[in-house]
Amino acid sequence: MIKPQDGNGEAAAQAHIKRRCVEEAAETIPGFLHGETMLSAEDPDLFCVMCTWVDEAAYKEWQNSPVRAKQSEDLADVITGEIKTLSFNSIHTVAPTRD
Repeated sequence: MIKPQDGNGEAAAQAHIKRRCVEEAAETIPGFLHGETMLSAEDPDLFCVMCTWVDEAAYKEWQNSPVRAKQSEDLADVITGEIKTLSFNSIHTVAPTRD
């Protein structure tokens, strides 16, 4: 979760989208499965980037990627403040069936 220091979560999220951060993760790391950028419904100053990886090794590859480092550098003036990274392991998935 990211809470920009200037309090403008939507502007920071839009900068993240414009920079194509999630798209670059998908393009550069083979274990990328899914990603999305979300604004908080309760706090307009807060946004979240959630990505799903095939395994922890793929996620660690992304964490250490020079592409990710460049993204952080490019967004350093826009995304400042509280950044909290959390990792979760999936234990149950449901998807609709399509006929």
